[in-house]
Amino acid sequence: MAILKSYTCSKCGGILNFDSDQEFFDCPFCGNKFDIVDFHVDEIMSQAEESLKQEAFSSAKEKFFSILDKDPANFEALKGLILCELKSPALGNLSTPGIFDSVDVDSLKKLISMAKKQDPDDAEFFNKILVLRDLSDKLKGFKYRSEALTSESTRNAVDTGLAKARQRRIEEAKDDFHFGYVFCIVGVIIGTLIICHDEDWIGLGVLIMMVGAIAAMVAEASHKEEVFKANPKRNAWEMKSQMDSEYNRYKKMYGTEFNKILEMNRTKKKERTETSNPVETANEPCVIDTEHQETVICSKCAAQLYLDKERRVYECKSCGVAYGISLFFGMPFEKALNSMNIGNYGDAEKRFENILMVEPSSFEALLGQILCVGRWSRVSDIAFTDVISKEDSSKFRSLFSDAKERLTEADKVFFEKFEELLAMLEKISTNSARLGELKKENEKLESDKRVRAMAEASTYGNWREMKNINDEIEQLEKDNRQLNHDFLALKRELVKMKLDCVLVK
Repeated sequence: MAILKSYTCSKCGGILNFDSDQEFFDCPFCGNKFDIVDFHVDEIMSQAEESLKQEAFSSAKEKFFSILDKDPANFEALKGLILCELKSPALGNLSTPGIFDSVDVDSLKKLISMAKKQDPDDAEFFNKILVLRDLSDKLKGFKYRSEALTSESTRNAVDTGLAKARQRRIEEAKDDFHFGYVFCIVGVIIGTLIICHDEDWIGLGVLIMMVGAIAAMVAEASHKEEVFKANPKRNAWEMKSQMDSEYNRYKKMYGTEFNKILEMNRTKKKERTETSNPVETANEPCVIDTEHQETVICSKCAAQLYLDKERRVYECKSCGVAYGISLFFGMPFEKALNSMNIGNYGDAEKRFENILMVEPSSFEALLGQILCVGRWSRVSDIAFTDVISKEDSSKFRSLFSDAKERLTEADKVFFEKFEELLAMLEKISTNSARLGELKKENEKLESDKRVRAMAEASTYGNWREMKNINDEIEQLEKDNRQLNHDFLALKRELVKMKLDCVLVK
């Protein structure tokens, strides 16, 4: 059974109305507005966790971000975002190293960097996830080498290489022994002849030298024997056994680090349970200005909004939406900037949307909306390592299209160049993703090559395929270097174009 809840305004005590489309509570008496997150953070977190459990990662990510907009240091929301990035419905799934195989490393590092910045108290927890990723890389390497040795062609090449190497060492040992044996016989004969000619002290010296030479030969032989013991691999299966042994050693290390993460998570949950007192949120003062202009356009249907009799609420007679006047007046741009500076991009985006209802051609509001989608505070913050998802790319196109219809001709030039900048960034992201795929393929081929080299066998197995992959990698890296150069140059140009705008410089 659903429970119907009602809420009252903290300023005037009036019953709040809920706008389900825009997800906020509005006071019809004093015009105050409250985000749904203020009242339903637990419910939203529950919905986000359920979406995560159902592997609806986009939906879960959106809800986690809505929580972070109000509470940037929320540990559960930050952890949830990382799990969304890993495409993992639960923290327990990190027990499998393969969870990191398809992850965009740059995107993961950027997200963890953001999490550590917003929640420094739990930085160790987030760092442990990077430790797991590094260990998963090592495990993947040993796994690929072991798998390479299951290939018959690789196994035959390794067996042949090991046999030849061992035979060569045996021959070298024999040559050393034969040379030493002849040297000692000649030395003994010379020493004996000298003694027979009454030169006892000289002959004795020669004999002592021979004894020393024999001792050196014995030591050398012992050393070579130790080398053979230290490198006992006689065939491909023994080499595979060694790879499996190293894999198991790192797997144990991975398990230890994973258990530490689980323990940290349990400790955090316990702390949250013990300190689950409600947090008071400061409400913004209601600003009422009876001298304001009355031309406000509805963002839902584009019809004009009209003030009610008390001049406290704007109403749309076409679609029925109502807005408190505090959304449009009382320095809304400054409030949007403050929200951006503390990471509340969702709140800032709504404020920019409200500004556009009053000033449809506002350069700052149109630019601010785009920056909020990318979670940037200003144009100069955009880095070529930032990742643009397909979902964000679609939002950018829609916002740029809308902006071009609203802007003056003078401002259109800036937006066209800004759109070009984000197109470059999207291309860099696409190239980087492809580079990740190619490098993964290359790792497997390199593993095959490495095990052959360890056996001193021929490494020309998949050289043509490796060459094609390396050529594509080289071209993509070259393209990205050029794109990075052009990106930085265009960003500097954009900053110079609008030095007086706080959303640019």
